[in-house]
Amino acid sequence: MTRNNTLTRKAMTKPLLIVSESMRNADMYYATHFLAADPFIYLCFPHDRKDMLIVSQMEYERARKESIVKEIRSSLDYGYDLKMEELISKILQEEGINAIEVPGYFPLYTAEELRKRGIEVVPVEEVIMTKEREIKNEQEISYMRKVQRACEKVMALALTILKRSTVNGNFLMEKGEILTSERVKGYIEHALIDAGCTFDGGEPIVACGKRAADPHFSGSGPLFVNEPIIIDIFPRLRVERYCADMTRTVVRGEPAKEVKEMYETVLDAQSAALALVKEGVPCKEVHNRVCDIFEDRGYETIRKGGKKGFLHSTGHGVGLNVHENPKVGENEYMLRKGNVITIEPGLYEPEVGGVRLEDMVLVLKNGCENLTTFEKRIVV
Repeated sequence: MTRNNTLTRKAMTKPLLIVSESMRNADMYYATHFLAADPFIYLCFPHDRKDMLIVSQMEYERARKESIVKEIRSSLDYGYDLKMEELISKILQEEGINAIEVPGYFPLYTAEELRKRGIEVVPVEEVIMTKEREIKNEQEISYMRKVQRACEKVMALALTILKRSTVNGNFLMEKGEILTSERVKGYIEHALIDAGCTFDGGEPIVACGKRAADPHFSGSGPLFVNEPIIIDIFPRLRVERYCADMTRTVVRGEPAKEVKEMYETVLDAQSAALALVKEGVPCKEVHNRVCDIFEDRGYETIRKGGKKGFLHSTGHGVGLNVHENPKVGENEYMLRKGNVITIEPGLYEPEVGGVRLEDMVLVLKNGCENLTTFEKRIVV
């Protein structure tokens, strides 16, 4: 298993058992580097004992070639067509294990069946892979630079489409047809595929006008002149599996006074937050700085129970998942060198629309490196 920090297994008192696929389960992929759509078994042992991977016979040879786990076994070694709980019981019995730790998402039915067989099953809030994934090593950072470059190339394409659009009344037009959110998202998705990326967490966001006041509304229908358009792109590298996340808000035409003020405020809040980011700074300090700026300029915030204005945390970790630890919000987490996080303040006013700016940064000892180099300009 790749180790990114000083965490060891000395704190583990029992073997850790994970039963899951690894296409969506980042902990499973991080621990094994074996990509599979169907569930398989991973045993992580305390101290220096080697980990173990148990897969179907169909996947056995591929797992031997691809996984970083050295001990690979076939489920066929334990019997043909066993139920999962029967297979696990045989494995644990053979290894002399009568107590295990499992992640919170471990199947309840399987846990109960193991307990009936005399196995102590202890759920843990956070498995060691989740904690280790918070700190990126040089290889992981290089992957994230790669996916961010792809993300920026595709963002440039999206903005070029908007810039080249014509205007007919209130509508943006392309080749004589109304330009829609769906059409721009199609361009984005095709360009990401060409760049070797897939999508993590659903389709990109291209949200225009008042509906952009819903932070995660992905967008639909016509795009309008003089209205804010939030574009949020969050690709995953198809092979390396690492993600990026970036948002820009633009207007094709002339933004309204309220939109300009929102944009300037969000940009100032983001700049102030970025200036605070470094090793040893609590996440809540970064988040509260953003809230302070918004509140000082008359906007509501989630910190004070606002139902519009600033409605979410200031950012989140990025890695094998587009959203992972640490959360840059009202919490005591101290930023650590090697964290990769987003800084994405936003303002959402139902009668105006939304404005969000998002950069992805690498936390350093004495500051941060902004992995996002794409310009911030409201008018295209």
